[in-house]
Amino acid sequence: MKFKINSAFMILIVLSTSCSIFQKDSFEGKWQLNFTGGINETFDFVITPQNDFSFTKAVEYQGQLYDVTIKGTVSAEGIVKADLIAMGQVLGFVAGNLTYENGTGKWDASYVNGNWTAVKK
Repeated sequence: MKFKINSAFMILIVLSTSCSIFQKDSFEGKWQLNFTGGINETFDFVITPQNDFSFTKAVEYQGQLYDVTIKGTVSAEGIVKADLIAMGQVLGFVAGNLTYENGTGKWDASYVNGNWTAVKK
């Protein structure tokens, strides 16, 4: 009987440590963001331990290159809110939801807009 209890206890420990619901997950790490719509572009970025991010990339729009900065936060619930900045001013937003592995949402930059997807690398 003691063997069965010990065996059951060991199985419970193995299952609880191997299930993702018992592991500490986070949004922190390297991500890839894909814009579709008015601009089709891919961005690589990092979410910090404080659940914020800021990255800049030169993006072509109507034959000209613009440095586009996306700066924002991810709430504990996975809600993404960010400013889309170009030419030194906030021109739009990026909003949506993340899980610990991927996400989706919308972006709008005044004259162009679309959807986004993200994948944790």
